[in-house]
Amino acid sequence: MGTLVSSTPSRRGRLIAGTAFLIVATALAAWLVPQRPDDTGARKGHALGAGLLEQAALEYVQLRIGKEYWLNLPQATNVSGEPVTVLKARFVSLPKGLKLIGYKVVSTEDTDGFGIGVLPVNSKFDDVTGLPERSTTFTVKAHKPAVWYHMARLKVTGPVTGDTSQCRFWYRQGSVKYRQDLRCVNQLRLAKK
Repeated sequence: MGTLVSSTPSRRGRLIAGTAFLIVATALAAWLVPQRPDDTGARKGHALGAGLLEQAALEYVQLRIGKEYWLNLPQATNVSGEPVTVLKARFVSLPKGLKLIGYKVVSTEDTDGFGIGVLPVNSKFDDVTGLPERSTTFTVKAHKPAVWYHMARLKVTGPVTGDTSQCRFWYRQGSVKYRQDLRCVNQLRLAKK
């Protein structure tokens, strides 16, 4: 005697298929529909990359409480086919124990290239503090790294246990403003006594 197989899908099978269709449709709609602007009027963008820093996790274990340091944000690379005008860049969040003093835009020409890592303020290696203030906006040509980059001046106020992880860039391409987060992992710790 053979087994009878129904050609009508079970109620459970229809429910699973319907749920899968809904998930796929929602994901497709989110991908196709333009992102809504944030509170600054900027849409989510994809024109920037962070070069080698997209894969790196930088470590500096010589911080001292009460001292100030320069920490660079990624050197934005325009991965699109149109120029981009960077309006500003900021760390999304800083770990406890670090106080932001301010940001400065510097040129790779003034600092002999893009510096990676941490510079103690007013040390023999500090080539940032004495630089003149530059415009905070700059243009990055298509498929090129920026000549300008942002540095953050930080003061160590206590033990630092977290890491930086994301940097947010606001930029304009054509007449549209965008925002984009780039990976910028910095593991910063106090020096061992």
